[in-house]
Amino acid sequence: MLDWGDSSVSHPFFSLVVTFRFLEERTGLQPHDRWFARLRDAYLEPWGNDHDELFDLALRIGRFAHAIAWARQREFLLPPERSAFDNWFAQVLRRALAVT
Repeated sequence: MLDWGDSSVSHPFFSLVVTFRFLEERTGLQPHDRWFARLRDAYLEPWGNDHDELFDLALRIGRFAHAIAWARQREFLLPPERSAFDNWFAQVLRRALAVT
């Protein structure tokens, strides 16, 4: 199954924003766990070396792009659907604000 709600035309390094969020939420891994660095390195391998700094910037910006996408999705929800959505949306917003 594909989740097209987070799909967009953007920088390819934004792709791991949702993956990293999922890993933190579902597995309890901390953001500085070695698995995040290993996943980042495997993802960046096709682009060559020395992209760590650009990747970190892309993740910070990507969190805001992710929050904006969620805000747009929220506009189309019926009021009864918003309550459950807002619980997750609050987490997305907190993650974006944490990197400011």
